[in-house]
Amino acid sequence: MQIICPGCGNYTVFTPDLEMCSNCGRRFKNARGIFDFVDSSDRSDERSFYDKAYTASKKDVTTKQTVDSVWPLWESPDAPENKIVFNRLGNLKGKTVLLLGNGESVKELFFVKMSPEHLIYSDLSTHALENIRERFDLDQYHQNLSFAAIDAHTIPFPDESFDVIYGFAMVHHLPDLDLFFASVIKALKPGGFTIFMDDAYAPLWHHSKQTWLKSFMHMSHKKTGISPEDYRFSMSGGFKENDLADKIRSAGGRPWFCRTSLLTYLYYRGVRKLMPVKLSTVFYSRSLSNAIRSLDTILCRIPLLNKNQIRLIWGFSKSQG
Repeated sequence: MQIICPGCGNYTVFTPDLEMCSNCGRRFKNARGIFDFVDSSDRSDERSFYDKAYTASKKDVTTKQTVDSVWPLWESPDAPENKIVFNRLGNLKGKTVLLLGNGESVKELFFVKMSPEHLIYSDLSTHALENIRERFDLDQYHQNLSFAAIDAHTIPFPDESFDVIYGFAMVHHLPDLDLFFASVIKALKPGGFTIFMDDAYAPLWHHSKQTWLKSFMHMSHKKTGISPEDYRFSMSGGFKENDLADKIRSAGGRPWFCRTSLLTYLYYRGVRKLMPVKLSTVFYSRSLSNAIRSLDTILCRIPLLNKNQIRLIWGFSKSQG
């Protein structure tokens, strides 16, 4: 695998031990050993916002966690979309995998247990990646796991580098989807695929946020905070499949979509946002979660409710040629 130097545009062989461009001498690693391939002022304000947020969220680590410890997150009762995403990924053995905009999400570390040829864990902010590395014992994965700051609009790898490109709740942060899709299509190998998760446009939910739930929404934002990108996306109502499909096809991809979670999403969002932390744990019992998901499944067989499922699992594939 090679990397395209943001400084001079030349190709350099990419390995976990790479320090600088062999052509122009540009350093690729910061003082904490994180690759930094972001070389654009276009998103400097956004990067600065997240650098500050992840610096504030940093915690002292006394004992590092194992990668195995993140598996329960894929089976979390409040996020049925997680298991759908995991099952969609399939077998990653021997594949090159790029994670975009992963922030401090840790569940994706489990992918390294699936024996990919190389897993690149990326975000716009180096601070998020530093926090992940400091929390987990990852020494044994040194040869096939790398952490890199990457702008998803300009993926700094040559054409046809990746079998799988993944992003969980990150595409809605991007200001230029056309540029993003073009970059992803170029970086995918023929037959490769992407998988993303974001919120879908759900008319009932969007209307509720604009009317009778508006005061609760503002209360929630004040309590837990919200990034400018998340707020903008929330106010727009979410992604519409037809709009995404048109952009994906224009870029040369073959789109697919899957929706899930209506009652489950609303229930747990209310618990997390409005309940005190000590009290909210009462509402996470396995039996209660199963009952809500079962009711969700039944109600979503009704066409109107099916169109209002909130979580959108989606992506596209690249033709073989």
